[in-house]
Amino acid sequence: MIISNYVHAASVLGGNLELISRSSTTNGKFRLLLHVYYDKSGGAPTSSDDNLKVGIFQKSNNTLKASLTLKASSLTGKEVSFNNQDCANSQQLGILQVDYEGDFVVSSADYADAGGYYVVVEKCCRANVTNISSPTSTGALFYLEFPALKQSGNEFYNSSPEFHTITGAYICKGQAFSYDFGANDRDNDQLSYALVTPYKGSSTSTNSNPTPTGSGSYATVSWAGGSSASAQIPGSPALSINASGILSVTASTVGTYLFCVEVTEKRNGVTIGKTRRDFVLKVIDCSATVSATPVISDASGSPISTGTVCKNGYIDLSTPANSNYTYQWQKDGLNIAGATDSKVKAEGAGTYTVLVSAKNGCGLPKASSNVTLTERPGLDLYLSHVYRDACTKFLLNVKENPPGSTFQETDFLYTWYIDGVKQTKTFNGIQYDITNFAVDEFPLPTQAQKIEYTVTLRNAATNANNCTYILKKTIDYPTQPNATLTTSSGLTDYCDSDDFVISALNSSDFDYVWSKNNAIMPNEKSNSIKVKDLGTNTFQLKVSTVSGCTKTSDITVTGTASTPVTFSLDPICLPTTATIDLTKFVNPYNSGGVFKDSRGTTLTSTTINPTTYGAGSYDITYTFGANAGCQSKATANLKIGAAPVFTLSPDVVIQAGESTTLTSSLATSTNLADYTLLWSPATGLSEVNTPVTVATPNQSTNYALKVTDKATQCADEKIVKVFVSGKVVNTFTPNEDGINDFWDLSDITTSFPNASVKLFNRWGNEVFNTNDYASNPFKGIIDDKEVKSSTYYYVIEIRKDWPTLTGYLTVIK
Repeated sequence: MIISNYVHAASVLGGNLELISRSSTTNGKFRLLLHVYYDKSGGAPTSSDDNLKVGIFQKSNNTLKASLTLKASSLTGKEVSFNNQDCANSQQLGILQVDYEGDFVVSSADYADAGGYYVVVEKCCRANVTNISSPTSTGALFYLEFPALKQSGNEFYNSSPEFHTITGAYICKGQAFSYDFGANDRDNDQLSYALVTPYKGSSTSTNSNPTPTGSGSYATVSWAGGSSASAQIPGSPALSINASGILSVTASTVGTYLFCVEVTEKRNGVTIGKTRRDFVLKVIDCSATVSATPVISDASGSPISTGTVCKNGYIDLSTPANSNYTYQWQKDGLNIAGATDSKVKAEGAGTYTVLVSAKNGCGLPKASSNVTLTERPGLDLYLSHVYRDACTKFLLNVKENPPGSTFQETDFLYTWYIDGVKQTKTFNGIQYDITNFAVDEFPLPTQAQKIEYTVTLRNAATNANNCTYILKKTIDYPTQPNATLTTSSGLTDYCDSDDFVISALNSSDFDYVWSKNNAIMPNEKSNSIKVKDLGTNTFQLKVSTVSGCTKTSDITVTGTASTPVTFSLDPICLPTTATIDLTKFVNPYNSGGVFKDSRGTTLTSTTINPTTYGAGSYDITYTFGANAGCQSKATANLKIGAAPVFTLSPDVVIQAGESTTLTSSLATSTNLADYTLLWSPATGLSEVNTPVTVATPNQSTNYALKVTDKATQCADEKIVKVFVSGKVVNTFTPNEDGINDFWDLSDITTSFPNASVKLFNRWGNEVFNTNDYASNPFKGIIDDKEVKSSTYYYVIEIRKDWPTLTGYLTVIK
């Protein structure tokens, strides 16, 4: 089952999920269990193997419904025993079973989808097996489906199937092998079995328990080594499973093999759920044998092949004891749990067999011939139980069905067992009161626990024809009710402005009924209530379990009114020299009040300087101290921000009718979405809410861009000036024809006669300069010479406070 050269810590052999309904009256209370089987030879589980993440999903759309965490009851686990432990040790076969659990409560109305739901847990990595690719880096995905909790308007109660307890086993090559892989169902639903390809999911060695995600087709392992979905352990015949959940195979190849069984749960012929269990079995060469076929005898020591047993009764069967052998008794082909001695109490009608294995060496057990027991008349006895003395004591009672006078208590001697451990007294009566017997060793459990009670009844007088009986009852104890009440402050006095809570122990096993002054509060059904009532009131809590146990407690508390306070602050923008008088923003304010900021500083002054805080968001709480010690509180959020930093393109001069592009540095900002932008006035602009706009004003205009930080409302505004001048003629023809013989700048100089006009040639040399253009226009003459056709660069300074107007002038000859 485990390969010896695999040393990865806590490698996974397999496991399965179970979903158990915890109430028959309140649907939606569940306990989720995960049984994980670890390779003992690969190292013990560590803290990293605890607190496994679980996802619950809706099948119809694979959406997440709930997340929870399963915690191990003990990471030490419990070791699974083998029929032949010596052989197991020689093959380094070792299995640690670690059980994880978690309780949760859901509303059945939230789980009413007809398609049902499924539960997923992922865990990496698997043990080093023969029949899949890359096993030690492959994860395991544990999977369970359950039905809608509300169907056709009615509550639908259901628990998942529970696989039979794993027993340590190995397969001998070439020899027929069978193994119990069946399951029980608490609701007596119909179960069917199939071999399926195991899921591997998405877990890895570096992320061994990822947060589950929903899927309609989880990844599966890749088969290798001659195995396949239909031959997960190759052989003749290959691995198969029958209608009772019994695996069988005659393996052909030595190796370690992973396989998976899926159990389908049906009610009235309709599939309502599924669950899977992965596991690993090892095929070895076997040579050890048992010398003789074992013989079964009855209590008298005589060999037996048939016999009778009373209803609810047992007879003692045995086979010769041998310290070199190990034993496993079976009933109807299934292992009897714990029946590993040479003797057994054969309980009820059926076919009994004992399998005997040699301790030293490996080999398949040798089976005895069958012993068939049929039922004969006897007393119809059963164990009943009842809580008493406010559930501090627990009474077990042997009763007859139907009640009558046939059963005489004094006809029998009684031996009691708790979880298979024989008690130190043999009772001559029928009552077994735990709290009155060995109270220090066997107290009534305070936490959820499953305990099996057994009593054997032997006739007080020796009479071979009289019946012996064995009665068993497994009690799934809920957590015992605890109604102890506490308050959130530890006090019983409070102010109506306080978050004052009364609470008791929280458990999904409990139902809660609250009352106020003996009047039931129908809407309060959790373990706690928030109280703001004024005056003195008494609150009662009744805590109940499904078993009918109750505890009740009450508490009297007094609430005092406080003065309502409002407090709000406006955002502040840096830089600022202003201070904030906090008293102006509190209503009402009294001098006994205290201000405290979110940095934990109690303010010694009611005035604060925003500069000392710096940009950020700060909560300031005001506590109003008055009214017999009740303190109202109000918190204001102070946002301190800085004005946005940006620049605009420089002022510009344009000629009448022209356009110019106005731009800001925010045009390249990666945080543009953090601001609101507004250009004004809107006249002559192409856009008003963008970092770049086109201006076409009909007169000189100052355009402002206001930028506001959305988070703090801090803003800044900058202006770009667009000056509109007269038109500049850009050509003239100085040919003395009286038309266009000089450069006409009258559109400018009429309004600005002192404008400075300069011309530069292609080499950048100044060739013309005047501040009185009207009297000294440019006529195409430089240095008393007429210029040829050419282009000049002009610079016109219309006013000292305007940008210069530039462009090109072409002289045409």
